[in-house]
Amino acid sequence: MSIWFAQTCCVAEGFCDAIIRHVQTVTKPTTTGSSTGAISALPPLPPDLRPFPVPRRRRFLRVSWFFFRVIVHVFIFDILFNRYRLTRWYAQRTGIRRYQRIARDFRRLAVRMGGVLIKLGQFLSARADVLPAVITDELAGLQDEVPPAPLPYVLQTLITELRRPLADIFARFDPTPVAAASLGQVYYGELCDGRSVAVKIQRPRIDEIVEIDLSAVLWAVRIVKNYPLIRRRADLELLFEEFARVLREELDYEREAQHALRFRINFADTPGVYFPKPYPELSTRRVLIMERISGIKISDYAALERAGVDRTEVATRLNRAYLKQFFLDGFFHADPHPGNIFVRVEGPPPPQTNGVKPGAPFTLILLDCGMVGYLPPTTMEIMRSGVIGLATNDPERIVDALDRLGMILPGADRRPIVQALQIVLRHTYARTQRELTNIDVEKLFDETEHLVRDLPFQIPQDLIYLGRAISLVSGIVTGLHPDINLFEETQPFAQAMLDRERKNGDWLEEIRREVTALSQVAATLPRQMDAYYKAANRGELQMRVDLSRLERGMKRVERATNRLSGGIIAAALFIGGVLLRINGFADEAFWSWVAAAGATLWTIWPRSER
Repeated sequence: MSIWFAQTCCVAEGFCDAIIRHVQTVTKPTTTGSSTGAISALPPLPPDLRPFPVPRRRRFLRVSWFFFRVIVHVFIFDILFNRYRLTRWYAQRTGIRRYQRIARDFRRLAVRMGGVLIKLGQFLSARADVLPAVITDELAGLQDEVPPAPLPYVLQTLITELRRPLADIFARFDPTPVAAASLGQVYYGELCDGRSVAVKIQRPRIDEIVEIDLSAVLWAVRIVKNYPLIRRRADLELLFEEFARVLREELDYEREAQHALRFRINFADTPGVYFPKPYPELSTRRVLIMERISGIKISDYAALERAGVDRTEVATRLNRAYLKQFFLDGFFHADPHPGNIFVRVEGPPPPQTNGVKPGAPFTLILLDCGMVGYLPPTTMEIMRSGVIGLATNDPERIVDALDRLGMILPGADRRPIVQALQIVLRHTYARTQRELTNIDVEKLFDETEHLVRDLPFQIPQDLIYLGRAISLVSGIVTGLHPDINLFEETQPFAQAMLDRERKNGDWLEEIRREVTALSQVAATLPRQMDAYYKAANRGELQMRVDLSRLERGMKRVERATNRLSGGIIAAALFIGGVLLRINGFADEAFWSWVAAAGATLWTIWPRSER
């Protein structure tokens, strides 16, 4: 469900995509003397420039109608049809084709409408580890297809925000956008002091467009939030509020500049990972001026191979950079889609040694620091425990971390969850990403269904962007190196965290806590044993037996019996109607067939599992 909804959203895609045109070669700064891009060559603003049009009602209706059609489609084909063997084959056989068509329709709508839809599409396009290639390929074009806003409106925003003549800041400004995306678009320029910069400018009235799109998403959320399987696991409205809050923060480019500065500090001692330098003194809430960089888009595999870059090393470095952010810094880049990550080649590949051809030296560049996540120290400690459990194949430690993070429903029995996780790890532990995609999911589900049939999990509000970042990084790493083993990649990091805990741990405090806990047990144990034996002597001991599995089995048998009975009744009424019709009782035959139709509907109508 987290893939469905939480993951259900990228402000500076424009900035990232801008670099795409700038790829593969280190662009040389253009001389100021050239007429192309000179400030004097910029067209003046029309004196009668009208406000940028935003059709509020039409936009809301179009976005809402698309979401409504998708909801109905999912309910009919993926919920209703999958309940019955008669229709299940069709739902499963046509699934890829149906969702490819939905993805194509969504891409067309997103390109036409822009806004939040582009973000959602870019998130889904990066999920190569979950979604089929035909769907991710269909959505991948969203990073390049957004039409730019008209230049007069962009210049109006730039002049209004900077509050001084452009000639006082820029020696050159290219009026042709190098990229346009959902919330902003990027231009190249040169400051008066000779620094080459990328200038990210928000689209006109984008804040109003975002609010319209959010209202449409909220409308869809309110439709599906009461579906029992969703209602038990997540408060969709709270998740939506968190998503909307972060999205509105992305519209503040001054905040983004501060985020970039913080990342530069965190990675100052990490070689091979780089965040471009922002210029806060020149930036405003709607205009961000940053260092201009060059590089190869991380998903341009052909260009990486032509440059001699080892894709395995790129995947490993990206994975470790995010492990550092998640488990050490507590401050992470929450929007790592391919348009925000570039590879800058630092030189030719070194000569071959011992029969091994090393890859070219490179630097991993991360852009767009508008969407970030924060992890408090307590959450980081729990997550560290969980990742150590994952690296050491310890399901009990993993479940304990999930429970402490609030991802297991209150009151849920942890024993079957541990047993189910043991089965899952038996099928997945130490497997490569390519091997994981070939796992027999149906067999795995059959083995664990009786243990966690009710899926006692939920989505905490404060972890949706963590889940989003993990999902995106997993998809990118899988695309770069399908044979990567993330379990092996995590083990050295987990060992380093264990060593750090041993080195920095307060052993006296640990001993004090253990002694206190043992003393409490020692003080209460005699009274508990005395109460137990007294109750046993009086015959008052009670035994509680969990019959939930038996009850679920009985209910399934009951439903099957009801459907069989309904089918027999419907068939009898239909045959009776045929006989009545043959013997000339047309009216009676009609009502017999109506009753048969009613019995058929009663038979196939979905019933609750509980």
